[in-house]
Amino acid sequence: MSKDCHHGRQHIRHHHHHIGVAEGLSAQHVKNLQTVMVLSVLYLFLQAAGGFYSGSLALWADAGHKLADIGAIALALAASWFANLSSSPQKTFGFYRLEILAAFVNAAGLMGVSVLIFIEAVQRLLHLGQGHVHGHIMVGVAGLGFLINVASAVILYPSRSYNLNVKGALLHVMTDIANSLGEMLAAGVILWFGWMWADALIGIAISLMVLTNAGRVLGEALNILMESAPPRLSVPHIQDFILRHPGVQDVHDLHVWTVTTGKEALLAHVQVDEAHFHDDTAKALEQELRDAFDLCHITVQLEPPGFEEAVLPF
Repeated sequence: MSKDCHHGRQHIRHHHHHIGVAEGLSAQHVKNLQTVMVLSVLYLFLQAAGGFYSGSLALWADAGHKLADIGAIALALAASWFANLSSSPQKTFGFYRLEILAAFVNAAGLMGVSVLIFIEAVQRLLHLGQGHVHGHIMVGVAGLGFLINVASAVILYPSRSYNLNVKGALLHVMTDIANSLGEMLAAGVILWFGWMWADALIGIAISLMVLTNAGRVLGEALNILMESAPPRLSVPHIQDFILRHPGVQDVHDLHVWTVTTGKEALLAHVQVDEAHFHDDTAKALEQELRDAFDLCHITVQLEPPGFEEAVLPF
């Protein structure tokens, strides 16, 4: 018998289904990310040069966002490499969580860049007489950026549901598409009407949009790191599902959490009557939970009727 140090009880019998070997990104997904990274680096230099020669705050701001894109892709590739490392006696789940940590860092960094964009844009609006934006350079750079970003989105789209970092990288690129459209609009306003404030206004719009999207990814990553139940699953519903199984008298210490994207786990202590206190009950319950809720790691701990917890102080 084993002892649960957290709850201070002795376990009677359990059955579990393990996650398989850690999976990194497939070769095709890695190739897609590498291609997008090359395109992003090339456009970063183009944006920086365009921002310098045109005086456009929006181009400079988007260059900062593009730098965050490159960091996001680099972290996704690094997380994939770590995910392929095998587990150890101390790291029993391997390196799955590195993907989530990378996504958290990506989103936090992007939010920081967005705040800087917002501050610079507001300062530009408050000093309308300062600076001149060359609309022709701005619209040319933004137009080329739009084409590059659309190509990057097409490359990443098939891999969007594979893990949180690929999803984050695609989110960055989709934001870049909107940014490029905004920059072209601002350049058009400057060329037609001479309204220099359009550049700063687009900068503010970019920052607010990026903050919203990054905040969503940050919240998702934080929920996983806090081991919250996945949003798609209802813990009370799972508890009721287990209670409906023949022979089940009680369910307690029910925990559902996400190890990494697409890998959700469940742990439950289930009290059953004497007739059902055997391995077949645990195996059947595990299979039903896996089929009903698409869980990849399930541990069902069976306890006999009348079993009482021996709660020890921490």
